[in-house]
Amino acid sequence: MFKHRRLSFQRIAALAGLAAIPAILLLLNLMLSREFAESRILTQNVTRSYETRTQLQRILSSHQDMETGQRGFVITGDPSFLQPYEEARKRVDAELARFSTLGSDSAVIRGQLPALLSLSRQKQAVMENTIALRQAGSVDEAMGAVASRQGKVLMDRLRQCIGAIGAAEETALAASNRAADAARRRTQRLTFALQATLILLLVAAGWAIMRAMAARRRAMERYRDASTRQEAIFDAAKDGMMILDEAGVMQNLNPAAARMYGYTREEMIGRNVAMLFEDPPSEEDVAAFLKWLLARPADDLGRVREFAGRRGDGSRFPSDVAVSPVRLAAGQCYVAIVRDITHRKQVEQMKNEFVSTVSHELRTPLTSIAGSLGLLRGGAVGELPERGARLIEIAHDNSERLIRLINDILDVEKMESGKIAFDLRHVYLKPLLTSAVEGMQGFAAGFDVRLDLQEVPADAVVVADEDRLTQVITNLLSNAAKFSPSGGTVTVEVGPVERGYRITVADRGDGIPMAFRDRIFGRFAQADSSDTRAKGGTGLGLSIAREIVTRLGGTIGFDSEEGRGTAFHVDLPAAGRSFTDEPQDLEGDGPHLPRILHVDDDSDTLRLVASAFAGRADVMATPSVHEARAALMRGRYDAAILDIAMTDGSGLDLLPTLAEGDRRTPAIVFTALDSNPALLTRADAVLTKSRATLDQLVEVTMSIIEAHEDRGAGQ
Repeated sequence: MFKHRRLSFQRIAALAGLAAIPAILLLLNLMLSREFAESRILTQNVTRSYETRTQLQRILSSHQDMETGQRGFVITGDPSFLQPYEEARKRVDAELARFSTLGSDSAVIRGQLPALLSLSRQKQAVMENTIALRQAGSVDEAMGAVASRQGKVLMDRLRQCIGAIGAAEETALAASNRAADAARRRTQRLTFALQATLILLLVAAGWAIMRAMAARRRAMERYRDASTRQEAIFDAAKDGMMILDEAGVMQNLNPAAARMYGYTREEMIGRNVAMLFEDPPSEEDVAAFLKWLLARPADDLGRVREFAGRRGDGSRFPSDVAVSPVRLAAGQCYVAIVRDITHRKQVEQMKNEFVSTVSHELRTPLTSIAGSLGLLRGGAVGELPERGARLIEIAHDNSERLIRLINDILDVEKMESGKIAFDLRHVYLKPLLTSAVEGMQGFAAGFDVRLDLQEVPADAVVVADEDRLTQVITNLLSNAAKFSPSGGTVTVEVGPVERGYRITVADRGDGIPMAFRDRIFGRFAQADSSDTRAKGGTGLGLSIAREIVTRLGGTIGFDSEEGRGTAFHVDLPAAGRSFTDEPQDLEGDGPHLPRILHVDDDSDTLRLVASAFAGRADVMATPSVHEARAALMRGRYDAAILDIAMTDGSGLDLLPTLAEGDRRTPAIVFTALDSNPALLTRADAVLTKSRATLDQLVEVTMSIIEAHEDRGAGQ
């Protein structure tokens, strides 16, 4: 973990260093740009300062030229001296205007300019006055004006003003140069620092890149090693493994899969997985099943499903298949793991046949033994000695226990093979429970336990097989009596639940241990304690009870609290209702969806068909013929979709039931077997799973329902 953090920190540092390099380069560029701009400004300041001082000298020179011309004319009276005066006078105005423009950005010039202009005007006025006196012939007055030194004073002040402005300009220029030099030195130092930092960052980035390349090289080596290991596992696995795309096309597979199905790898890659089924589904159904997997909860992904496979030579074999979706960067794919369970099925068949044979062979002699021991215990050969009578009683009790065990084993075997027929009819719970409780009072008394049946509603009616339901209640009462404390009471009561009734058998015993609750309904399940084993029993009673209740369309469960007892409850649908029925307002004005009964022993087919009808019909799915018959007794359906070959019979056995009543229920046969033309005379439609898509099934079923409703309305 610390190594991972260190690598992450190094990676972050390298990225930060690389990101800082362009920032430093940009900063250097900005600094150089600013330095160039300051150099341009300094150059402009120097040029302006030079031009300003030059212009001051021109102004001063022009005033001097004007003064020289004025004095020459006053002294000599020669008009030729006025020519340089006039020329200088014209230049002064232009030079002052130029000077004003140059000094617009200088605070010093702006402050001194009014004084300069005033002195210039005064000087020119004095010179003009002197020249005017000389031109008027007032030579003495003109000479007196010159001798008064007023012009010289103004000229000296003008020269001082110009000198002050020039000195201030030189001072400002020197300060600007010093500031520029200081800024240049700072920029130079900062540039050196940034360049050094840039060099360090480049070195660090290069080092980090080398480290990253080394880490990448090591990661690639680990990836190659992992890929090699995974490929070795993939190729050496005994189970078949396939990679499928979203359409079910095989993208890759291991040698075990090719051997299992009798194809070469090249013959399978690029083809749809439907070719491997005993009854190949359509490619649309395969894609729909894979898409349906994506919507399943996480705990249901990878669930093993049993399919019949077909090899390349046409032979069939049973297989367990687990399909899991996998999201890759290139898109969605699926991993299918296939196991050939032919040997397991053969072993199970042998086991079932062995158990059935042994149980049947044991039943007859055990019945004779138990009967003989019963006669002996009843005094058929006279009174037995006390010790002998005790031994006979022990032998008789154990022979009856063996008979119960064999009967339970045979019941389980029959239920698994679908050989038990359920005689479903409306059963009133009150007389059934009264009879069951009375029949078990003697058994409970042997444990010093009393059975108490609470008041049962007289109108509590369910659809069930009366004998099998009695067997369930008897098993629950037997368990409750055995695990109740001496002098305790077992309570039996009936109450309504949503769309049915709940039968509750509650004891006041020690309760079910928490560690045992998950397997309470398993076969031969008994809590592992000496006290529990002393109670006797086969451990099959609750397993048989759950199987019976499930086949009756109900549910069984329990509530238990250690030290305070256990309450088993059986929920059965009331006559005319089903737990899977959704409440509908059949008499309202609003539209309602047709109700379809789907009978098929393949759970995946049941789910896919229900999804296909979503939004167009309410589908009640059932995996057995007897459950479907119970559902038909509970309520009406607008159509029935039937499979033929099922574990407990054929869907065709339901055709007479569908034809009963004042209105026949349409039947659509949807089977994997090849269609028999004779079926068309008995069913409204016959569709083969390998040839008809789910969309076709929906359209055919809905059109038959509509046509049937139209005929009913016409009648």
